[in-house]
Amino acid sequence: MTKHIWYITKRQIQESDLDSAIIGVDPEQISEDQVIGLHGQVRLRIEDATGPASIFANPASRNYFREMHKRWPWAGYFFRLTPIKSDSSTRAVVDLSLFMSLAFCHCDDLTYCETRHGVGLRYDLSQLSKHLAELQGRAAELAAAVGIADEEIRRRDNLISEAVASFFAAGKALHSNQNHNRKNR
Repeated sequence: MTKHIWYITKRQIQESDLDSAIIGVDPEQISEDQVIGLHGQVRLRIEDATGPASIFANPASRNYFREMHKRWPWAGYFFRLTPIKSDSSTRAVVDLSLFMSLAFCHCDDLTYCETRHGVGLRYDLSQLSKHLAELQGRAAELAAAVGIADEEIRRRDNLISEAVASFFAAGKALHSNQNHNRKNR
């Protein structure tokens, strides 16, 4: 990992190599000071990922990230997340999209469906909610273990909730704008 960018390669995914992927962010392998310094600071990047569907709709990638979560369930603690708006930076949108892509890997029945705005994604909201709650719980456990104040843990929980809500709000706004533009043509 360089400068808080966690890069997962196509080879690691294809070979199911979790060990080399998580070593730089594994709380059992790095010092408490390093864990504290990475709180909410890590930007995940995945080689050849062209969008959310290339992560959660690819069976190999999907299985890889499910297995990774079993061994490394601290994404809510480490990943840099910012609620997004229409004027958000590309980095913020990519960060949140990757986070949500990983979360969608934990929904069993994902299907594309037609909506009044075009094509949408249908998923089990209770599975997604359960996974996000687990991420928040694990983030709080890790933060407490390394001595981060309860106030900071609550702030991080709120940030995760706001970021996820903003992801869906931005998608809805994007589809509404596209639908409006189509009608005006």
